[in-house]
Amino acid sequence: MFDITTERPHDAAPIESLLDRAFGSDRLAKVSYRYRDGVAPDPWLRLVARRGAEIVGSIRYWPVMIAGAGETPALLLGPLAVEAKNRGLGIGRGLVRQSLDMAAWARHRVVVLVGEPAYYAPFGFRPAPAGIVMPGEDPARLQAHALVPGALDGLHGVVRPWRGHRGDGTGLAGAGLDGVSLDRVA
Repeated sequence: MFDITTERPHDAAPIESLLDRAFGSDRLAKVSYRYRDGVAPDPWLRLVARRGAEIVGSIRYWPVMIAGAGETPALLLGPLAVEAKNRGLGIGRGLVRQSLDMAAWARHRVVVLVGEPAYYAPFGFRPAPAGIVMPGEDPARLQAHALVPGALDGLHGVVRPWRGHRGDGTGLAGAGLDGVSLDRVA
């Protein structure tokens, strides 16, 4: 059994260690990290999975902009990480489901990610429309999900880092709800 809670301020170091174990210490050199540099993750969408006091999974979302004929705000899902010894227990699926529900509730419209299509398809992700590109990333791994029906229709442009996101602590974390238990999964 595990609990999904919001991320607490003192969770930062254990999450960074988990991410290093999951993706390697060179993970910060990956293209997707350029979209996170100097930008705070969405404060509503920083979740962890816990087994007792141990963090066994983590997910975050980052604001991005899809710049085409206009500018469309979107979220970049990732990284999603689960401790190796706890994989296959539904922790990653629980984190994705809970966070997508929260993103929709917060009125976000589009989520993009770079990942394995087979893993993310059950959550509603599909290959990003041909008109959406993320420079430096493999187009076959670029996935998109419309949290609002039709949000991807006709959407095109280049995924760009967001500058000026509400990384000011608003949302659950800013409301003094750090570490609130959101879900218990057996």
